[in-house]
Amino acid sequence: MAMDYAETSKKIIEAVGGAGNIASASHCMTRLRLVLKDDSRASDEKVQKIKGVKSVIRQGGQYQVVIGNEVSNLFKEFKKLGNWGEAGSAPVKAEGNVVQRLFGFVSGCMTPMLPAMLGCGMLKVVLTLLTTFAGMSTESSTYILLFAFADCFFTFLPIFLGYTISRKMGGSAMLFMTVGAALCYPNLISLMGGSLNELGVFLGMPCTYLFGIPVICATYTSSVLPMLLMAPVMKWAEDFADRVSPNVLKSFLKPLLFIIICIPCSLYVLGPLGNLLGSLLSNVFVAMYSAAPWLTVAIMSAIMPFIVMTGMHYALVPLMFNNLATIGYDVIVAVTMFCSNIAQGGATFGVAFKSKNEETRSEGIACGISAAVAGVTEPAMYGINLRFMKPMIGAVIGAGISGLFCGLTSVRGYVAGGSPSFLSVITFIGGEGNPMRSAIFGAIGGVMSLLISAVIAFILYKDPEEEASASDDSGETSAVADTVIVSPLIGEAVALTSIQDAVFSAETLGKGIAVEPTVGEVYAPCDGVISTFFDTGHAFGLTADTGAEFLIHVGMDTIKLNGEGFTPMVKEGDRVKQGQLLLKFDIDFIKSQGLTVTTPVVVSNTDEFSSVTALASGKVDQQTKLLEIKK
Repeated sequence: MAMDYAETSKKIIEAVGGAGNIASASHCMTRLRLVLKDDSRASDEKVQKIKGVKSVIRQGGQYQVVIGNEVSNLFKEFKKLGNWGEAGSAPVKAEGNVVQRLFGFVSGCMTPMLPAMLGCGMLKVVLTLLTTFAGMSTESSTYILLFAFADCFFTFLPIFLGYTISRKMGGSAMLFMTVGAALCYPNLISLMGGSLNELGVFLGMPCTYLFGIPVICATYTSSVLPMLLMAPVMKWAEDFADRVSPNVLKSFLKPLLFIIICIPCSLYVLGPLGNLLGSLLSNVFVAMYSAAPWLTVAIMSAIMPFIVMTGMHYALVPLMFNNLATIGYDVIVAVTMFCSNIAQGGATFGVAFKSKNEETRSEGIACGISAAVAGVTEPAMYGINLRFMKPMIGAVIGAGISGLFCGLTSVRGYVAGGSPSFLSVITFIGGEGNPMRSAIFGAIGGVMSLLISAVIAFILYKDPEEEASASDDSGETSAVADTVIVSPLIGEAVALTSIQDAVFSAETLGKGIAVEPTVGEVYAPCDGVISTFFDTGHAFGLTADTGAEFLIHVGMDTIKLNGEGFTPMVKEGDRVKQGQLLLKFDIDFIKSQGLTVTTPVVVSNTDEFSSVTALASGKVDQQTKLLEIKK
């Protein structure tokens, strides 16, 4: 059944804490990308259970909802339901370690450019086909004009990067783009391509002068690293210029100071440094590829799905551009993602051929076509392969073996085309000698990736119904059973719908009950495992042995205390027994901060049960039966 975009959008908004909790929203090829005001209000489990949602990823300060091919259609309805801005219109809060933040920033700058990048890249592919098979002359006016259409995005890439960087950092788009425009200015390009002067002979590289200070000559069209390195400088320069400019002069003095600071900085230091780093990266890549191409491509192909899961694959795009500009070909993105994407599709085909479930078969075929033909893997990855786990083993092995073959046969991508898939084989046409050699071996590698992953997935996969039946036959209990829990707190039980927090009272996170505690201690309401424990200590998740999943959240807005007043007695992953002390909290301190201690006890996987019923009201203790959950 077709997705109801409006209804799905409403459910997503409710599950992430309501429209008021969304600061900005955008989308890429497969993901709805949200910046939330309070991440703790979003329920990953609730979002994942919405029909049409493949997965949820929290990365780089964004709340990413994986939808798949239909995300652009869904976003048309989604943006009608709120007045939030486009993602990137304000600075995204930095989260994670330094590497995660860096990769998140790079991918956030590259992602918005994908439509133009793919469109112009595919036009270059068409030109390659026309000159290789249709006899079009590269001297003809038609070719020259079409090449200009195809190359315009890449030539002026620093300008586009200026825009996306400004949106990512909350800066002035026009000022940031001006720095990129300076690097692409025709007269500057001509000057930077000049001959060696006396200083250049001494330094061993072309040089010119700005204010009498030597500037290393380099060409920055189609470059990525110089503008990325300039990002913090541009942000600082704009803030500085705004701070020192009097209000009466700010309209012209602020942009003047920005340009005087940033453009010389890009020419003197960060532009040449970006080119140097690009050359070093290329040299490292060439050394690795020359020493062991089979190993380099095989490993990258096998681990690519896990890079895609984090959204970090977009951060590899600058490396692809750098390789195409410096050595004329790329394998890190073009070839390894080609092997990986087709393998994801192959594994879902294997599941489709094996499954006896009509819905799984239909979904497997659709996801397989999406991955292998269109290069969009999230539906296959999250909808089938990770969902059933064993097909992912087939995808990883198939991609690795295919990558090994492509590495041994020197398969290379010569232009930046569309999302890697069977259709992108034509981007492998090129190189010296036989221009079809790489494409032919690439096609063989693609077939290998598809077939190997499909066969392994077919062998390993079993329908959940069959596995459940086998489990029942062996005498084991089913994964989800009826559950009755006792109160985890001493106090007074109140209806969940009566508390003031809209997220809990509307049962957005699931059905349950709340307790107004009189003793600052939380005990295990049943046997199970601590599935999550917030760093701030104010809330934790408990998965019962019967399959019920509980969220116990001490107080409202207590995340603001940053852990003060809370003393966890267990940690994430611990197995606990009913009645075991899990958490201590200071009731008086929490109330002194103007916060309540009303504690919801919520069944976060409510949708997996036929009913969740409150059994208590009024005073409760550790022996009081609190909730009954029926499978």
